[in-house]
Amino acid sequence: MDDKRTLLAFLLVGLIFLLMPYYYEWMGLTPPPPEERPVQEAVTQERTPDPPTETTPRSQSTATLDRVEAEAPPAVPGPDGASKPARTVVIGSHLQRMVLSTRGGAFLNAQLLEYRRPDGRIVDLIPPGAESLTVSLRSESNERIIDLRDLHFEPDADSVWATEGGEASLTMRADLGDGRSLERRIVVTDGEYGIRLTHRFRGFRDGTLAFLHWNGGIDLAERDAKLDLQAMRVMCYFNDSLEELQVDEDEDDRWEERGELSWAGVRNKYFFAALAPTGSQRHRIEMSGRPLSREPFREYEFAFGRRVDSTDETWETLFYAGPLDFEEVERYEGSLSQALDLGFPVVRQIAEVFLIVFVAVHTVVPNYGWVIVLFGVVVKLLVYPLTHKSYESAARMQELAPKLTVLREKYQNDKNRLSQETMKLYRDEGVNPIGSCLPMLLQMPIFIALYELFSSTIELRQAPWMLWITDLSLPDEIDIGGFPLHLLPLLMATATFFQSRMTMKDPKQAALVYIMPVVMVFIMWDFSSGLVLYWTVFNVLQIGQQYLTNHLRQSKAATEPHARFSDGT
Repeated sequence: MDDKRTLLAFLLVGLIFLLMPYYYEWMGLTPPPPEERPVQEAVTQERTPDPPTETTPRSQSTATLDRVEAEAPPAVPGPDGASKPARTVVIGSHLQRMVLSTRGGAFLNAQLLEYRRPDGRIVDLIPPGAESLTVSLRSESNERIIDLRDLHFEPDADSVWATEGGEASLTMRADLGDGRSLERRIVVTDGEYGIRLTHRFRGFRDGTLAFLHWNGGIDLAERDAKLDLQAMRVMCYFNDSLEELQVDEDEDDRWEERGELSWAGVRNKYFFAALAPTGSQRHRIEMSGRPLSREPFREYEFAFGRRVDSTDETWETLFYAGPLDFEEVERYEGSLSQALDLGFPVVRQIAEVFLIVFVAVHTVVPNYGWVIVLFGVVVKLLVYPLTHKSYESAARMQELAPKLTVLREKYQNDKNRLSQETMKLYRDEGVNPIGSCLPMLLQMPIFIALYELFSSTIELRQAPWMLWITDLSLPDEIDIGGFPLHLLPLLMATATFFQSRMTMKDPKQAALVYIMPVVMVFIMWDFSSGLVLYWTVFNVLQIGQQYLTNHLRQSKAATEPHARFSDGT
């Protein structure tokens, strides 16, 4: 009966994976193909400038200003009501290029010059048409909002660049009238993704609330939009815990609270934009998310603020705009590394250690594919004693199967006596009934940590291995007759089949030998090739260990009769 239930369970799992794409399509959850999104791609292509070079940064940035300036409104009002022409300014380093508008001091582009989209364009964290990092004011008494997005911010330079490990700064000042002004200073350090933002409020009365906004969410950066959308969310590290907001349905969602804010940000699969206020003041944090009419896009926004307590007050904020790279985010205070999805606490600690080792090995082995193969070998050696103990315990249980069958037949009408005799048999034979399961449970945190590592690490993004595997962060793909075939899951399923045949002792479980590989193909079909490569290597090594274990047991069994004969027994 139990075997039938197990067989039925695996059949149902396989059926679910088989029908899941049709269910997504029926429910309208399947992202449209790239050809259905020409507007998004065309706008992004038009507004994305070429990366600067060290020899001619100013000339290339001038071209950037010409393109972006065409999108800006012709004029914005000053404090006296007179219109002033809006223009764009640029600040950057060899890692980043930030394009800002004098209209509201908003960020129009946050480009990461060392990262490219699959089509060759530079990764830009700010979506087309969005204006991020704007400021608003509110009255503490009645919550009346004063939006500063239409206010003119006068810059002290049109283009500044940090070179050779140095710094570059840009100051933009807005006059609100009545002796009030807001000054924004941006400091970029060459070689760092963290940008220092300083806001200086002058002439404001007590009771004024100032808010810093991130608008428009974060742009897509991967070939498959599903990769970004599944990981995309707005989040904050608030009161020493991570709060996340992710929109999956057709309804808007919103979250707000007051307390100790470490940082707030938005992320996609591999990139992250966050603001981390310095100091220990309490902040009011607001996060929201909504689906856009252009499916499958989502828009995530956040804002945080606090009181302006004096007539001349300066706020300092870290603005991180860069990759979700553990070494990069770990260098900054405020627990920015919590934005990396590495699992629950115990698993996360293991995954962080593996990630550090993973990157360190890559400095010696320059191909991440071979690093994954090496990881599979090393992890197999680490868990070898546990796996061996599990195999030995399972084999001993198989040897006791005939005796257990006799006990079940003898005491089939007396459950208590059957339990007592069964436990007595285990004690007499020195067998632990959970001995085959316990070692596997001890390995689970390691396996889960490796799954989280290979599923989320940016190191595998666009990293080739060999032959047809050109991107370890994506499923491997070979086109056969117009059908995209993923070969690695098939190889892994083949290894699973042979391993199951070697471990299967009960003929009643023979069907599972054939069902399990099919189920694993459905599960792993769309997994990243780096993850599937690791499991394939590990399964092949499992086969080797199982063969060695079986060979040693057979050799031991063959020598035991000779030993008894020589003892005269």
